Amino acid sequence: MPARLDLTGKQFGRLSVVKKSKKRDRHGHVLWQCQCKCGKIKNVTTGDLTSMKVKSCGCLRRERTRATRLKHGESGYNKTQLYIAWDNMKNRCSNKNDMSYGGRGIKVCAAWKNYIVFRDWSLAHGYRKGLQIDRINNDGNYKPSNCRWGTRKDNARNTRRTRWIKINSEKRSLAEWCEIFNMPYKIVHNRLANGWDVMDALTRPVKKITKLQ
Repeated sequence: MPARLDLTGKQFGRLSVVKKSKKRDRHGHVLWQCQCKCGKIKNVTTGDLTSMKVKSCGCLRRERTRATRLKHGESGYNKTQLYIAWDNMKNRCSNKNDMSYGGRGIKVCAAWKNYIVFRDWSLAHGYRKGLQIDRINNDGNYKPSNCRWGTRKDNARNTRRTRWIKINSEKRSLAEWCEIFNMPYKIVHNRLANGWDVMDALTRPVKKITKLQ
């Protein structure tokens, strides 16, 4: 029989293995009692130690987060609108109960989980105060190739319910075409629902109803 693995005395990141714990995790895996360099005690599984998935009691992550916040100075009590937009984006995608985002598998790309990377991309791609981030393909993830900054009105037009119309190889939302042709959206929408040709629906004058005197 192979010798039982003994991690006592070994070092993994900031963790020093003190001894094998009498406890097991909820899956029945062996736990090792470790002391972090900061002094805290933490029980860690064999796999998490040997794979270096866990390197500290949690202090390393806290220090990195604190360093990032100090670097850009836009979180805490001094949150900027751009930081709030980034934070909200991540929260939507991590919330499995939000069926418009996390609940249907929409994710934030790995690079954008770093606020500095997201901020630099945003400032180089038209961000200004008051704009909202918008996904070009609403079934796609938050990533540089699928995102842009636009007004609230622009974003409202780009939803899964938006009707898109292509005229002479140019694709726009029905609402945009109605603005271009100076036609009431409701009338054009009803015309199309009744089987009208697109150009007829957008260009045929609306009959005025003469009220009886």
